[in-house]
Amino acid sequence: MKARRYIPPERHLEQHPGPQTMMNDQNSFPAMPNPEQAPASDMPQALEVDVGRAMPPAMAEAIPMLQAQDSSVSVIDATEAATARSMLADGMHFVGNALLKGPFSVAGQIDGNLTQAEGIQVSVVVTETGRVKGDITAHKISVMGHTDGVLDSGQGEVSLHDSASVHGLVRYGRIQVNGADLNATLERVAPARKVN
Repeated sequence: MKARRYIPPERHLEQHPGPQTMMNDQNSFPAMPNPEQAPASDMPQALEVDVGRAMPPAMAEAIPMLQAQDSSVSVIDATEAATARSMLADGMHFVGNALLKGPFSVAGQIDGNLTQAEGIQVSVVVTETGRVKGDITAHKISVMGHTDGVLDSGQGEVSLHDSASVHGLVRYGRIQVNGADLNATLERVAPARKVN
């Protein structure tokens, strides 16, 4: 589809109108000359412009499919993995359970459980401003804020710093307490024995 547009003879596409042309009469357009009265060189130029084109059809892409994981795969240590790192910022409030596939830092408030994914070892840090009301299951747990629930590192490590307030149950393989407000039951998980 083409549209026709009138272009006055004094205006060229390559040039912009000068200040005198613009200041003469800004609210009126030049009159179109009568074709019988004007010579051919003075006739206004008509410019054909494309008005619209159809969009090309979208290419359909295959939908990605999830593959089932083999349970015989060894445990992956993701305690320091940067690609799956997550953080709940100070001032945010999360209600629900989360399945972790990498390190997680809590500076806000969580009402729910944090659990490491099967076959992955992750670390969870509860900062000074962080509050967790629920269970935390991770290979490394470091608390500087407030927790109320079960801290379960299995045979992993739990660190409770001097600004921490911990209530509930702590299951650990190794524990470090640095003057924390600790009102919890401690349960040591013995290392697995190798069978000969």
